Amino acid sequence: MKNIVSKIHINKIEYQFFLLIFLCFISFIFINILGIKEISQLAYYSGYLIKEPHRILLYNFVHKDLNHLFSNIFGIIIIRYCFINLKIKSTNLFCYLTTLIIILQTFMLYLIDNFLLNKYDHFLIGFSGIVFGVNAYLMMASYFGTNQFFMKFIGLKRNYYIFRLNLFILSFGFMYSLMPGISLEGHFCGALSGLIIFYLSKTIFRNEY
Repeated sequence: MKNIVSKIHINKIEYQFFLLIFLCFISFIFINILGIKEISQLAYYSGYLIKEPHRILLYNFVHKDLNHLFSNIFGIIIIRYCFINLKIKSTNLFCYLTTLIIILQTFMLYLIDNFLLNKYDHFLIGFSGIVFGVNAYLMMASYFGTNQFFMKFIGLKRNYYIFRLNLFILSFGFMYSLMPGISLEGHFCGALSGLIIFYLSKTIFRNEY
């Protein structure tokens, strides 16, 4: 009976990763293969974000081609590997992080584009900002360890191998972001979102389990 309960819990933990991979895949099929919507109608586009708020969520699951899609899915697989090695106890942490990163990342992008750079035609798609955000969160969580995600127990253990892995991924990712056609701004806002979420989740509710 104990083994059955343990397997059910593991399956619930795995579910959050496969759910987001599925959303990326199904979006690719509907948009890139079936052509139900144009990519430009769903992308982050700073000049249209207020008038078309559906873009806030949807641009994260839109990808320009298979290489773009598979690179971000590989990022999700690495995130899963990191969470498993940190002995994650939460069945929803990846989904919570994704939701919060989408909100914070988009808010920061909008402020930068409209009030700092005056870049009203900034066009952005893809899950990579979320991957950067979760990598940044994991880097901090693996270095300091944390039982707490706001009021939820997550039980992430310290693991300096996972810390070094995420530090390398972020360092390499930012160097790669300097290449033409890659959004350094999107990746930066994603990573900064992950750092902010880690700090807030540790300090707003200080009671450790």
